[in-house]
Amino acid sequence: MSVTENGDDRTPSAPKHRQMLALLLMNANQVVSMAQFVEELWEYSPPPRAVAAVHTYVMQLRRILHGGATAVACGRLVTREQGYLLRVEDGELDLHLYESRLRAGRALLDAGEPDAGARLLRTADAMWSGTTGLVDAPTGPLLRAALAPIERERTEATVRRIHAELALGRHQELVSELCALVHQDLTHEELTAQLMLALYRSGRQADALAAFHRLRHALREDLATTPGPDVHRLTTDILTGHPRLEPPTTGHLPLTLDAVPTLVAA
Repeated sequence: MSVTENGDDRTPSAPKHRQMLALLLMNANQVVSMAQFVEELWEYSPPPRAVAAVHTYVMQLRRILHGGATAVACGRLVTREQGYLLRVEDGELDLHLYESRLRAGRALLDAGEPDAGARLLRTADAMWSGTTGLVDAPTGPLLRAALAPIERERTEATVRRIHAELALGRHQELVSELCALVHQDLTHEELTAQLMLALYRSGRQADALAAFHRLRHALREDLATTPGPDVHRLTTDILTGHPRLEPPTTGHLPLTLDAVPTLVAA
């Protein structure tokens, strides 16, 4: 988390302040009620004077954000309807910019422009400085619930972007990235299937099969299940060297991946 204004660092350092600011930013330009603050900060065990503590934290947060000023009217954090609201203008919050680039990248993919769409999705993903959001701020139930769909959306966008890049014949460039992504989630079938295909197309059949066995083991141990039929078919095709797994001969193929037709986003 970082907050800057005209080059000045206004980032709060105390955990409660950071957590409150994160909740306000995740609900930018919307009222966060006192009940929401109490639930986020203390979950199911609020102290007797939780409401008073929230008021104190807000007062301190205002001073930090406003460079030591105490007047409510001089800043963006304002009192509204038994709660507080943080005003954020267009282009100020990186999350909003990320989501805008994500939508634009997906639109390009949908329009049949895999190269431009993949590049824009890569630009969006490069905005993340860590593997997950809010790595340096405490998260309670409300922040965890708000972050979950963002994380899912990011993973789905990554799958779509890699799908486009595989269709453009960039399998060798993708191997290292896919290895890292699969390492973060050993049970993710779509990413493992993409890794298997990239490895196979790079002349690494044995490594592609090893990736399948790691997936099967992780699914059995963690989820008590097995890989789906599409991953099994891909494995069979790798063993037999099916022609449909060959890399494209042109960078202008449609956005389909015959090797794993139902594992990638449409």
